[in-house]
Amino acid sequence: MKTPHVNLSNEDAMILQQISESGEEDLISLSHSLGIRRARVMASLENLRKKGLITIQRTAGDWWVHLSTKGKAITHYMWPEMPTMPV
Repeated sequence: MKTPHVNLSNEDAMILQQISESGEEDLISLSHSLGIRRARVMASLENLRKKGLITIQRTAGDWWVHLSTKGKAITHYMWPEMPTMPV
């Protein structure tokens, strides 16, 4: 099996882990739970989206974030002890 390789900043990895733990997150909750300004969370989410690790659904006033199939594979590789969320 080929080892996944994605370069992530510490902040991007924290956000990816938080999304993985909950299955889905919204921008406001991510910002509050991680203590990171909303603008920085938005920038990290956009980086993760460009890498194909998450999908973002924009709704009136908020963003809902889910792991993509690639994101689930990466998080399982990075944190194998975490329970796997259904596809």
